[in-house]
Amino acid sequence: MHDGITFEKLNVPTLTICTDPFKATSESTARTLGLPEFDFALVAHPIGSRNEEELLQRAHHAYEQGIPILLGTVVN
Repeated sequence: MHDGITFEKLNVPTLTICTDPFKATSESTARTLGLPEFDFALVAHPIGSRNEEELLQRAHHAYEQGIPILLGTVVN
């Protein structure tokens, strides 16, 4: 989160990906760092113990969320 927010503040489009248990922490971090509207992709947890098919599903989900984030077209 911190790196993504730092790059966004420098006008560098950024995609940060978090797993669902860290959603509240990510939102809190964004508020604390002064960018409460910071959008990030959220995928199912866990990552490390998933097989290739499950990882591909999570990657696809992150990709679908990431395109509008990177293009600045997210509708909240």
